Amino acid sequence: MNRSQLIIYGSIAVLLVYMTGATAFAGDAAVSEPAVAITEKVISSTVGGAVSNAGTITEMDTIRVDPSYYYTMLQPGTSENFTVTVTNKEDVAVTLHPRLVVTPYTYSYMDESWVTITPSEKALEAGEKAQFEVKVSIPEDAKVGNYAATLAFMENVPEGDILYQGFPGTVQLNVDVWIPPQVQILTTYIYDRVEAGKVYNYEIVLKNTGDSEIAIDPKLVENMYYPMVADVSSVAVDAAASMPYYGGYGQAFGTDAITISGPSSIKPGETAVVNVKLEVPDDAQGDFSGNIDLNIDDPGIREYEGMVSLNFHVAVQPEKPYEIPFKVNGNGTVTIELRSYIYDMYVSSSSRDPYFEVKLINPQGKEVEAVQEALQYGGMVTLGSISYPVFKTSGNNPEYQSNSQNYVETYTVQASAGQWILSVMPHNTESFEYSINIEPSR
Repeated sequence: MNRSQLIIYGSIAVLLVYMTGATAFAGDAAVSEPAVAITEKVISSTVGGAVSNAGTITEMDTIRVDPSYYYTMLQPGTSENFTVTVTNKEDVAVTLHPRLVVTPYTYSYMDESWVTITPSEKALEAGEKAQFEVKVSIPEDAKVGNYAATLAFMENVPEGDILYQGFPGTVQLNVDVWIPPQVQILTTYIYDRVEAGKVYNYEIVLKNTGDSEIAIDPKLVENMYYPMVADVSSVAVDAAASMPYYGGYGQAFGTDAITISGPSSIKPGETAVVNVKLEVPDDAQGDFSGNIDLNIDDPGIREYEGMVSLNFHVAVQPEKPYEIPFKVNGNGTVTIELRSYIYDMYVSSSSRDPYFEVKLINPQGKEVEAVQEALQYGGMVTLGSISYPVFKTSGNNPEYQSNSQNYVETYTVQASAGQWILSVMPHNTESFEYSINIEPSR
């Protein structure tokens, strides 16, 4: 049994499964359709309302196309060439008719005039290879965006079904049309741990590297995952699309807690600052998620690229400490390490280091003083090629990016045998790790 027969028989099996499911679903109203014979010459057939392109897929699978996927970035008015190698896998000759097929359901549609394939027709003997030159030319007036299309090398192509990379006998072509942006966004997000009743100030830094003045108009916009309301019950059914997919959690506070101010334009070579002021309400709790649309009048910046993400977590100080029981088998030295992490935080003027209140309860129920032996600061810094901008903070250098920080407190106590309790009250942190090392006396 050859490859073509396997594909045909597999397609028949899929159709039979579909017919069985359709009949069961329709119940007494289902009407059996007559069986349809499928051969290698059939392009499509209909059974129970389903359209099968088994014949076309079989035909397309008679050739191998390399590459099956090609991606490029081009500016308007430029072009690029690449080569596609096609191999005839069958034991008979085939004729190739390469053409561009517009991929459905894409955001931007590529025009057929953008792509030229040479030669336009080619006969391949059994096992023979041929090369096709593909030229992609972007018009001067092309809009910035990502364009997708399919290069099909056989005549019969199920246009509506070419939705994925690797379809037999085709090349998936993706072209990212772009122009160099004038404005650099040096603050792409703001994330901070805040407290109820306090005020915080942040800066979004922009730099105009071009030769013309660029207008901006920053606005607070609704996050696609969170409704901009404090009370979820007041959200209309029509707004369900803006609700989080994992549930209907409301915001920690309303948009009126955030004030945005700054210039309306950036002159060539200048750096501008958009100020963001957050006044956290006294009764705030939970998280706030949103975006600031900078509305930069720069054709090189796509809409989503002009967004600055906002995420704030309203911290709540625990009322009681966390208790960890541990057992000491014999007299010895107990070393306790408490570690806290901070990831990608916007360093605000009000940020404070985490710290811990530590108590130890001995087997007799009495409090024993634990001596702090060490305090350690640590972190991870990236240098060289940085894939995203850095914050404008004191001591920061654009050649470096601090990705995470950690804070470690180390305590020791001379412990007797028995059951002990470590009591930890954390401050200025959302999580911490602990380790307890027991070293017996010698």
